[in-house]
Amino acid sequence: MKYSKFLVVLLVLIFVAGNAFGQMRQPQKELFGGVAFPMAPDFFKDYYKMGYSIHGQYVMFPSPSMGVVFGVAYEPFSVDKDKILEDFTGYTQDELEEMGVDADFEAGLSILEIGAGIRPYLSAPESTTQLFLLGMATYNIMRSTAEGTVEATEYDPWSGQYYTYSEEIDESDTENKFGLAVGAGIEVPAGDTMNLIFQGLYRFIFIEDETASFVGITAGLVF
Repeated sequence: MKYSKFLVVLLVLIFVAGNAFGQMRQPQKELFGGVAFPMAPDFFKDYYKMGYSIHGQYVMFPSPSMGVVFGVAYEPFSVDKDKILEDFTGYTQDELEEMGVDADFEAGLSILEIGAGIRPYLSAPESTTQLFLLGMATYNIMRSTAEGTVEATEYDPWSGQYYTYSEEIDESDTENKFGLAVGAGIEVPAGDTMNLIFQGLYRFIFIEDETASFVGITAGLVF
């Protein structure tokens, strides 16, 4: 996917913001967190649980109705071990244990995102409640891990003994991929020097021939 046009527009906005934001509206820092729901592809959606989402953003304003956003986000996801075992073996974990198979493992995916984008405001600048949209280009560091032990105990009727077979799992992989995020939010007063912010983002990460996506719903504070 080509980002050249988006990046050119973004660089122009950043240049304008750096020269004009002090005359219009003061920049702000935002810290918020929430939950993330896997959406695609099917393996991600079916076998990963709801994750968590932690964000930090810095916003400059080239005009009262437009913000330029720089952000960092972190989302960890863990796998649904019971569903993986049942779908790939045909047995539940309890049934496997009755058969002498002990699958004790953990696996997960964590995503560190670095992004920059634009935030057009839909409400009037003087309104106490601010509604906005957000579009962002992201650079994503994705780390997947799996570790644990799979053991199987088998009875040999010829020798009258039990034998245990064991396999250790310790794998990790890191991929760096580009992506996009689109969404909307609302900012409301919470005092003289602080606001509350609620933001929802649909994030897309481009992985070779497919696109991974998840929805993040977060809330936090504006300083």
